[in-house]
Amino acid sequence: MKFKALGLILSAGLALAACDADNSNDKQTSPDDNAQSEVNSGETNKSSDVKSNEDANVTKDSDDNDMDDSNDAEKDDEDQTSSSTATNSEQALAIDDIKSTPDDIIKVIESQKKKGEITDIKFEKENNEWVYKIGQNEGNKHVEYTYGMDSRKLISTEEDNEKDTAINLDKAMNYDDLIKKVKDKVGNNAKVKEWSLDTEDNIPVFKATLLDGTTEHEYNVDPFSGAVTEDK
Repeated sequence: MKFKALGLILSAGLALAACDADNSNDKQTSPDDNAQSEVNSGETNKSSDVKSNEDANVTKDSDDNDMDDSNDAEKDDEDQTSSSTATNSEQALAIDDIKSTPDDIIKVIESQKKKGEITDIKFEKENNEWVYKIGQNEGNKHVEYTYGMDSRKLISTEEDNEKDTAINLDKAMNYDDLIKKVKDKVGNNAKVKEWSLDTEDNIPVFKATLLDGTTEHEYNVDPFSGAVTEDK
């Protein structure tokens, strides 16, 4: 009986030892598990590196786009400045290139039997052509004739029934002297954009706009005394 009990005790002890061994094996990490863990860790690090590179590329692309936009803006400003300079140059004429004087045009008008009292004279560029506009009272009406500077031919005629104040050209300074006074104020490189001889509040005044490079100057000249004032 004692031997039987002892055998049972030994059997129970062996069974418990076997269970402990199984539990110990379950708790140990297999090599495959370690390898998989390393792979997962590597992929996580790789994903982080890829994201960092992508963020860096996005930042670089954004900086490049900002630089491109800045360069485009600078180019647009340069183009606008160049265009503005070209436009100003086209709208101004060197004084030596003015081929006809107002006296030349008035003589043409008189030769065509269009005599009257001169009220105003304008020189400007219209429809890409330099022209003179001569206004005068004829009887009870006011007529404005437009003549080409180069051709000295009549381009158009406008008239109305309101007479303007006439200017006594016999007492006024001639055109050459008037334009010279303004040119002396601006400089030898001055170009004419436009000028007019008209009356303001019944007082005759010669007004001229000249360009020195891209800088515009406006002056008023008393056609009788020759006094020059800057039009501000």
